[in-house]
Amino acid sequence: MTSAVSLPMALFWGAVTASGIMVGALLGVYARLSHRSIARAMSLGAGLLLAAAAVELAAEVTRHSPWSGVAALLCGAAAFSAANAWLSRRGAKDRKRCGECVAQPTEAEVPNSGLAIAMGTAMDAVPEAIVLGLTLHAHGPNAALIAAITLGNLPEAMSASAGMRTARRSVAWILGLWALIAAATTVLTGAGFAFAGALTAGDALLLQAFGAGALLAMVAETLLPEAAHEGPRFSGLVAAAGFGALLLISALGG
Repeated sequence: MTSAVSLPMALFWGAVTASGIMVGALLGVYARLSHRSIARAMSLGAGLLLAAAAVELAAEVTRHSPWSGVAALLCGAAAFSAANAWLSRRGAKDRKRCGECVAQPTEAEVPNSGLAIAMGTAMDAVPEAIVLGLTLHAHGPNAALIAAITLGNLPEAMSASAGMRTARRSVAWILGLWALIAAATTVLTGAGFAFAGALTAGDALLLQAFGAGALLAMVAETLLPEAAHEGPRFSGLVAAAGFGALLLISALGG
């Protein structure tokens, strides 16, 4: 496959999407937002990421290979769900909760839960980074996908950081973790970009569908529970607004 952009540019766009992680982490630590405010932000992020997975990623694959594309999507979702279930048993179940609604476990309550939360948080960033690298290699910068990942990262990091702070984890630990994840996200975007060069167009599309499935599972299992907890008003409308906003970005950008 011939790339539409260079590796340094792929790393640049990976860093752009990772900036949402650090902004969200800083807001989660210092802004002291209420659960309802965070839940609405999570609703918006969920709508953006759902649109990205469905419209920008999965739809393209299923147009070319309907059966194998759907199979790859389901495999991606199964892989994420299995890993998430394993980490949940080790204390990472509520890693995307703000702490006001559902508290993360402390180290005293669940030893090594901090490590499990760190692993789970890092795992959440993997599908986004890989599919971004793949699409950058195949099509160049996709404004809708980049916007969805960047803006989706912000409430994820915001909610999780607020929960970590409530669980009495130190600011240095929280910000250090998110800085490592932001750096890893950038590197993974470059890795996805480089790996795409060794794939056929069909194989790259199937891997894109796998990543889309993992992204859908991540939204369903980590963002939506926080967004809907205790029924914040109009959370469904906010999610639909995020979904619609990405459709507009995609239409105007195309």
